[in-house]
Amino acid sequence: MNPWKAVLPVFFLAVWALAPWPLVRWCAALAGSFQLLGALWSLVVARSLKVSADDTVLRAFSGRRVEVRTRVENRSPLPSGLLAVFDSSGGLETWGQTRRHTHVRPFTLDRFSFTVRARERGEKPLGPLRVAGTDPTGLFPFTRQLPTRSLIVYPPLRDVTGFPPGGLPPGPRKWEPALVDDPSRFRTFRDFQPGDPLSRVSAAAWARFSFPQVRTYDRTVARPTGVVVDLGASRYPLRLRWALVEQAVETAASLVWDLLGQGEQVWLSVMDAGGTDRPFTLGPARGWSAARSFLERLALAAPEKTGAPWTGVLPPGPLRLLWVGPPPGPEAPPGRGYDTVWFPIEEDRPHGQVVHP
Repeated sequence: MNPWKAVLPVFFLAVWALAPWPLVRWCAALAGSFQLLGALWSLVVARSLKVSADDTVLRAFSGRRVEVRTRVENRSPLPSGLLAVFDSSGGLETWGQTRRHTHVRPFTLDRFSFTVRARERGEKPLGPLRVAGTDPTGLFPFTRQLPTRSLIVYPPLRDVTGFPPGGLPPGPRKWEPALVDDPSRFRTFRDFQPGDPLSRVSAAAWARFSFPQVRTYDRTVARPTGVVVDLGASRYPLRLRWALVEQAVETAASLVWDLLGQGEQVWLSVMDAGGTDRPFTLGPARGWSAARSFLERLALAAPEKTGAPWTGVLPPGPLRLLWVGPPPGPEAPPGRGYDTVWFPIEEDRPHGQVVHP
């Protein structure tokens, strides 16, 4: 509010008190009262107008849409008048209006929303949201602003194949699973698959579903699993360096998501340039409810460009280690001494599916 506008009512009242002409005095009184009421109107509405967001930090997977919801609340007994709402999507793909005009009645609120989508992982800023209005005279404008919100974009998930589907797989296996069936913890039935032992077939479930059904049980964790992702940019070939780094992040996120969904106890170690503000190792955790911190750590991971030697600390053993990164060189890898399964990130590897070796 400009200072000269605040003294206008005082000026008109002085004219009303000192002017010798009645008409001038009455015009000054009317104008001064009008200006005074406008200033009070603007002051009351500006102090009572509250701008807030449903979520200050939004989260979504890469390529998925997310709705940005905000609200403007009028807590005064006066109508807000015409308000101009200006929001920003931060350069992301947008559906819906980010600029509009509205009128909020006394003691009510108005909601606004639009949809955004990000293609790259990381933290994207949204806003700030500004609401501008004025009094009926138009001389006393006011503005309310909501601080910048953020959108954390998780890396996209890919299919993971090679883990036991719904129980301990029969027959020979290339790897020793960390999950075993507990016969005392019956879970559900699933369709019969070639290779399933006949002792698992349930005649009652077969009659109910009209297809051979086998019993499955809740898995019991035999040992925890650690997922390590190597984001040292200098250890990847130069031609497709950044694409391979993103592929490593997506592979690690897919493994973490799948393992947490299976009920395993999971650790996550990220070798990147995150610094002291981001922990090197997270865990242990179990279940999808614990996936947020892991996915956020991978979403904000920054490739390490200096080629510095790895100095992180791996989780304590016994541990099955799933190592995601460039193929190991002749030097001793940091995972030496663990039961390590390598997920090499190379140029000729298919993209879009994670296959357990």
